Amino acid sequence: MKRVTLAELVEELAKGNITEADLRDPTHHLDGFCDYSSRRVYVNPRPGVVETLVHELIHRRYPRWSERRVDREAKGILGHMTPAEVDQWYRAYQEIKRTRKRPKAVSE
Repeated sequence: MKRVTLAELVEELAKGNITEADLRDPTHHLDGFCDYSSRRVYVNPRPGVVETLVHELIHRRYPRWSERRVDREAKGILGHMTPAEVDQWYRAYQEIKRTRKRPKAVSE
């Protein structure tokens, strides 16, 4: 069985033709999409941002839970969210978030 290499993916990334876009499908969460006719890759930031947000909110709510449990809970919640709910959470995040200009060291 052929395995993809990181070098192959670096080569694909260097080709560009990548667009961040709100991807909508009435029945599925789409993290990304490859349009074979145009060879363009589309990346939807919403599901990843919402999953990370839910994950970190669980950490804040239940600080004693293990990483494994938090990850399982977050994925379970996201798996039951409708695309409209993901959109709603993403919009709420966009309204609440602050953007930090300089990197945040985790040890700070």
